[in-house]
Amino acid sequence: MAGLILNVPYGSPFLPRAIQKRLTLTEEETRWENWRLTDPFLLNLVKEASQPASPALSPSLRRLEENSSARSANWPNLKLISYPFSPLVADPLGSLAQELGQIAVPSPTILTRGALQKDLPEWTASEKEFIFAHCVNPYLEQLSQAANNLLAEESLVLILTIRFFAAKANIMDHKANPKPQINLGFDERHTPKGLLHLAGHVFKRFGLWSELDYPLVGAPIPEALKKHARLKALGLAIRRDLYLDETKASLLGSASSLVRVLRSFFSLLGQELDRVARLRFRRAFPPKPPSSVIKADKVQKALTS
Repeated sequence: MAGLILNVPYGSPFLPRAIQKRLTLTEEETRWENWRLTDPFLLNLVKEASQPASPALSPSLRRLEENSSARSANWPNLKLISYPFSPLVADPLGSLAQELGQIAVPSPTILTRGALQKDLPEWTASEKEFIFAHCVNPYLEQLSQAANNLLAEESLVLILTIRFFAAKANIMDHKANPKPQINLGFDERHTPKGLLHLAGHVFKRFGLWSELDYPLVGAPIPEALKKHARLKALGLAIRRDLYLDETKASLLGSASSLVRVLRSFFSLLGQELDRVARLRFRRAFPPKPPSSVIKADKVQKALTS
């Protein structure tokens, strides 16, 4: 009775050649920008976590995972959607633009400066229209279509937007250390408090320190979907050093443990959404009380038989 959309907006460093030629960045600067703005490692981990548990796990680990995420392997209403371009092309949600101080309210936009604070190309109105038509809009349409399709089938749908943040402060992050390991973002209208409590409790049980709206803020929802009361939103940002060596840009051995944590978390979210959806359904359509006429008829037959 519920659906879950895993939304990864900043998981690709891909730059179309035409845009790459226009960038006012050296090749090395482009790599540094993508390193700070995107994380394909995280996207791959989320993809892995959205799949059934690997049979290569030891029997004890597999049983543990299956007990905590029994339905994740066969959950048909789990969708994974990711933005296939670097935010140097365009920021599809506007979250990075807000964090870089370029806009006050997140919305799809084209960055004017990157994390290195170097100016990016000034696009004409027609060029911006072309970029949005071929890069941003298809992603937002895919996200909206997935949500609308699930809303047509299910009582509740959750968009879980998954991001990362650096362990050490950088130009995009003015907040002091120490930072939590997990950041849970919320939307005032679309994030139930019970969902936040559940998420915080789950990560605490896994030994992870989580904070609300710190160091990142919010649970973004495309404008076209904000009208749906049955659509819920939650932001999940993961501190990069939980799975990545930030000095070598290589996965840590702990990455496989994070995959198991995420797989269990996705499943528990689904179970909670299902539970709430069923409660709402029973409240909206309570079972009818037994008919007294039918009972009286049965009693009369029993007396005369």
